[in-house]
Amino acid sequence: MNQTTLTQQESSIDEQAVAQAELNAFLATQAETVAPTKDPLTHRDRQIIATIVNQSDYPHECQPDDVITIWINSDDIVWVEMIHGYGRYNKEAFKSAVAEIKVSFSTLLSPNQQSDVELEQACIQVNLSVDSIDWLSFSANVYPN
Repeated sequence: MNQTTLTQQESSIDEQAVAQAELNAFLATQAETVAPTKDPLTHRDRQIIATIVNQSDYPHECQPDDVITIWINSDDIVWVEMIHGYGRYNKEAFKSAVAEIKVSFSTLLSPNQQSDVELEQACIQVNLSVDSIDWLSFSANVYPN
């Protein structure tokens, strides 16, 4: 009889191990489904958010890498989580600040993009291929017209 009891206990232990393995696999699948697989904030987003935080009365200097996440609650309050704390902003004011900063970022890029266009036009006029220029050793001033 002891052998029968041991056999039943062994099968019971095996069934528990199988059930535990199934549960672990199910939990791992659920964790992958629920956990974010990709960071929703781009580096540019983080730059914009850090700029807004630095323009506010937040007591710490905020770098783009300090921004962890951002969310809006039901009271239209924007919360920014950073490595050194939380910032709280009015949704409409934050939205306006984002729009202003995006414009300032695009105007910073605009002169470089304009120079590229002018340089390409100058190359066409003298029959140079832009791809064939050694940009490390090439130096030129491009004048309109």
